[in-house]
Amino acid sequence: MNAGAGISTYALYREEPSVSDPEFFHIEDIKSRARLFNWSISVHSHPRMYQLVYVRSGRVRARVDGREYDTEGPCLFTIPSSVVHGFEFERDTTLGYVITLSRVLLADDQFRGGSDVPEELRNGAQLIHLQGRESEQQFIDQTMQQLVNEYRNNEPGKQKLFEHLLFSLLIKLGRYLEVPGDPRSQDHYGKRYQQLCELIEKYYRDHRPCQYYADALCTTPIGLNRACKAVSGKSVGDLIQDRLALEAQRMLIYSSAPVSLIAYELGFSDPAYFSRFFKRRVGASPSTFRDHRENH
Repeated sequence: MNAGAGISTYALYREEPSVSDPEFFHIEDIKSRARLFNWSISVHSHPRMYQLVYVRSGRVRARVDGREYDTEGPCLFTIPSSVVHGFEFERDTTLGYVITLSRVLLADDQFRGGSDVPEELRNGAQLIHLQGRESEQQFIDQTMQQLVNEYRNNEPGKQKLFEHLLFSLLIKLGRYLEVPGDPRSQDHYGKRYQQLCELIEKYYRDHRPCQYYADALCTTPIGLNRACKAVSGKSVGDLIQDRLALEAQRMLIYSSAPVSLIAYELGFSDPAYFSRFFKRRVGASPSTFRDHRENH
């Protein structure tokens, strides 16, 4: 466990990261893991792991990236790396699976077969409801069972077939998130937007300007902003500030660090400026935001 910033980080919940993490994939049923912890998985994160949490049946209360959900299966949560999350499952009745894989594997072109997993699915925490989608749920159930079989059996080609099955599942889920539009423009802008998001994830604490990201992606600030607005409706500056505000909210909710320390951790040299920035983006001061979350 890594207790940095007060948020527990694990490879799997309550398991230490392994030196083999970059090649890691894992699947298990919810019951096997949840009953070890009284059906309550406290908030934590996986810095290098991506998870799919499939609740086939039963009720679940979830905290994902500062949001709270109270729903029932069938549904599926996507949990990108470093997203803080926790679950309370309905005791003894919840059925489903948790898939964990390395984010390196998810980004690998060979694994993805030359196709892009939608950016919203890769980098955004999603709740996908499956009620009333019998054919989709049947596909997911069958694919999950095949994944379990491949994971448990040491047959020739195990890893390749597991990856193939997993990617087919991600394609199916990605269809729920696609937005109609011109395919060529979407493909071009979507790829550039995805590359930008990956760079922002690395450097958002450095407060680098739009010109830096444009240079890194061999384009101009105007072209980069055009791609961002086509995909997300936001500018490059908005995306950087959104990422800073999101991380600030995570740290305020899940750690007891002073506001001044959080400001310095996020690259602000002046805590007062950080407080103004936070209030402008979130609508409340950091201390008011933290107090409100602790009392609700």
